[in-house]
Amino acid sequence: ISIEQLERIADQLAKPAGADKGGEEPRSATAHQAFLAEIGTGLWRLRQKMVQPGTDRPLEEMRRAYRHLESVWDALEKDGVKIYDHTGEDFDAGRSIMVLAYQPTAGLTRERVLETIKPTIYVNSERVQMGEVIVGTPEG
Repeated sequence: ISIEQLERIADQLAKPAGADKGGEEPRSATAHQAFLAEIGTGLWRLRQKMVQPGTDRPLEEMRRAYRHLESVWDALEKDGVKIYDHTGEDFDAGRSIMVLAYQPTAGLTRERVLETIKPTIYVNSERVQMGEVIVGTPEG
């Protein structure tokens, strides 16, 4: 994704829903939430590719573009969008996330999220996307 594409996304997020549809009805709240979940997931995936593994620091070659990604991320947060990556969290079967697979993993003493496939996304405290994860289990 280019800097120009990130800037177009930021501009779209700043417009009211339906503003560029030539007088058509604004999109429904549900459609707006689905749109924000899709944008949030895409930005989250992009962010994963731009940062040093295990950190929130951008790779050197991504620094300039990462600033634009951060401004779009901040715009989403200002609009009430929260994006949660569950990687590394302890897992509890009562959590409201979808487990795609359980994987026996050496060195674990309790279940832990090994990888987030899709983040959990909330819009104004309402969940609009359930996270999808792979959970590591203790061997034996």
